[in-house]
Amino acid sequence: MANSGYRLPADLAADIEAYERDVGRFLAGDMPAAVLKAKRVPRGVYEQRRDGTFMVRVRVAGGTLNAAQARELAALSREFGNGLLHITTRQDVQFHDVSIGNTPPIMRRLLAVGLTSKGGGGNTVRNVTACPYAGICPAERFDVTPCAHAVTEYLITLVGSYNLPRKYKIAFSGCAADCALAQVADLGFIAEVQGGQPGFRVLAGGGMGAQSRIADTLLDWSPATDIIRVAETVRRLFDRLGDRNNKHRARLRFVFDRIGAEDFRRRFTERAAEAVRDGVPEWRGDLPVVSRDAGVDMGPPRVAGRGGIRVIPQRQAGYVAVPLHLPLGFLPAADLARIGELAPRYSREEGLRTTRSQRLLLRFVREDALPSLAAGLRALETDVLSPAPLERFVSCAGASTCRLGICLSRNAARACAEALADGGIARDTLDDMEFFINGCTNACGQQPVGMIGLFGAAQRAGERLVPSYGITLGGRCSADGARLGAPAGKVPAAALPGFVRDLASDFQSRRTPGESFLAYFDRLGPAHFEAIAARCAAVPGFAERPDFYRDLGADEDFSLAGRGAGECGAGVFEVIQQDLELAKKAGAPFDILLPTARALLITRGVDARDPDTVLRGFERHFIETGLVAEEFRALLTRARGYTQGWQAALDGQETIIARLRDRVELLYSTLDANLEFHPPERLTLAASPAAAPSVPASGEATVELDLRGVTCPMNFVKAKLKLEPMSIGDTLVIILDDGEPIRNVPASFKTEGQDVGEVTDLGDGHWRVCVRKTR
Repeated sequence: MANSGYRLPADLAADIEAYERDVGRFLAGDMPAAVLKAKRVPRGVYEQRRDGTFMVRVRVAGGTLNAAQARELAALSREFGNGLLHITTRQDVQFHDVSIGNTPPIMRRLLAVGLTSKGGGGNTVRNVTACPYAGICPAERFDVTPCAHAVTEYLITLVGSYNLPRKYKIAFSGCAADCALAQVADLGFIAEVQGGQPGFRVLAGGGMGAQSRIADTLLDWSPATDIIRVAETVRRLFDRLGDRNNKHRARLRFVFDRIGAEDFRRRFTERAAEAVRDGVPEWRGDLPVVSRDAGVDMGPPRVAGRGGIRVIPQRQAGYVAVPLHLPLGFLPAADLARIGELAPRYSREEGLRTTRSQRLLLRFVREDALPSLAAGLRALETDVLSPAPLERFVSCAGASTCRLGICLSRNAARACAEALADGGIARDTLDDMEFFINGCTNACGQQPVGMIGLFGAAQRAGERLVPSYGITLGGRCSADGARLGAPAGKVPAAALPGFVRDLASDFQSRRTPGESFLAYFDRLGPAHFEAIAARCAAVPGFAERPDFYRDLGADEDFSLAGRGAGECGAGVFEVIQQDLELAKKAGAPFDILLPTARALLITRGVDARDPDTVLRGFERHFIETGLVAEEFRALLTRARGYTQGWQAALDGQETIIARLRDRVELLYSTLDANLEFHPPERLTLAASPAAAPSVPASGEATVELDLRGVTCPMNFVKAKLKLEPMSIGDTLVIILDDGEPIRNVPASFKTEGQDVGEVTDLGDGHWRVCVRKTR
């Protein structure tokens, strides 16, 4: 059967059995949630925002699915999930709303059709991606699909592939156009031919996220026979050199930042020789080189019209590929099952390709079969053929299901698409625009290299938080190289559809004939687009526009709740970053010092605006605990004097203020998902009751904490700080408000592995929650 080009390891069935035993122990109450999390996440099982529901991410190596696999994925989603499948930007397939007890049988049935979720999450070798046009593109040097399968087949068997410092992502592109984004992967291969021999330009150290990086060239050219050795050598180097203590700087790109590309190349050469001695094999696959026309366009294949539908002409005469446009990557199970039935009838390949733009590609369709295929596709519940503004959007899951999400990115995409539809934007204008939306800065929506990138954030407006989107423009990954998008400002979520409409209108009115969006951006320059964003950036008061304080499509006021350990923290990080940015942009000494002192206080339950409270809180929580040196205490005293009228108090203090800001930024760089700092050393020993005492081995005390009126995430932070010095076995009784506090604070403690016991409705809009400390 087509598209089954790699073998799964023989011991995978035993691995599933071991995992099933762990799930059974958890369900019986014999395994803490945190322990099971460490076992399920590397197997591609993530908890969703709603407690007790999970997402399963299935690896699809090279984006290749055969018809039987597609039909089984549809059946699993119907039987165990919510009946919707989601195509991700890394060519995986996900289904949602799965109970943890059903994950082992899902894995077993995936294995039966040659699929697995192992390596779908966690600090593992992730899905190996490939250009979806591999094998059909006129510009490609050779079909890279077998290469993606070969590297998958080797790495998926190694124990060391599942305990890396962080995720390891590999991509294969068939030509310099780099449709697989090899230039921003941990390890990227771009096909090149030398002397008639297939091989690759090899890049490493790229990646996207809050701190994105374009990859460096590792090898100018390497024969295709060495792909397994190259991938394994880089994996070994990453395993040795990656930072296991700071998850925020643990990716391979930070190794390059730390030691430099030249040193990494030297170490690679040494380790490559070791890999050969250890018996890492050459790859002996067959890669026929494509003879391409000298004038062929170096870019993704162009879309054309055939038989009333859009198709992609292939380099094989008489054949086309049919792109199936899925709304934000979603497809009902019944539709995927039907497509799985159509594929063997109409595709010589008898399967599908998933794409990084969250679509499906039905390839090797004879042109004379298009009318009957189109009739079958039009019978689906989902319109996968008709052009629509929403198809121009790629979006991550966002805060609707993802525990790391800040904003509801899918709702934003729909609202923006409606604004474009209502704004008189011509179809040819939309066809030259692509929007990439993330619910946070983690770049699952590939915003950093998107031509129009949007990422969820939070900003302060008085005492309230406003859901917002940062904007980047001009990103690209092409034959001319990769470029990260240029920052163009930030707008409230409520104003985002208006910004997108204004941007499209400006492009439509100013573009020259045939001009692409990227050429238009390069011609006008960043300042022009910053001005467009600035017109949408104002945040009105809450009384005037309460909708600005709610996310798009949400009924409740915006908060950073529901993220648990590693998730509640995600929103806290956003607020810290804003204060640090304020400090960097400020000019006057006090204007630098105040946000510097305030930035980290939110991790200690202090969300103050009053300068005196900020300064005294910083002294108590950071100087008296030894996280910041004693020498800065006098500076804080001077700052308090400044607030009381001593105008010259901070004269000449610029140097020590800069040093304090450096220390705060260093502490922030070590902050983990549990809101704990891991500095290289504590500068002084804790010298006051503010320091956290050691935790005794056991206890039975009960402590009460009234958090009525305290909003998310501050209520979780305060409760966490109250629980920390308590003994194992002690109980913390919390009084919480109705709404998001009662939904999210207990969930956050459960995620941390604490025992959430009795939850009582007090009947007056408040709840009583008992949290027993277990770790």
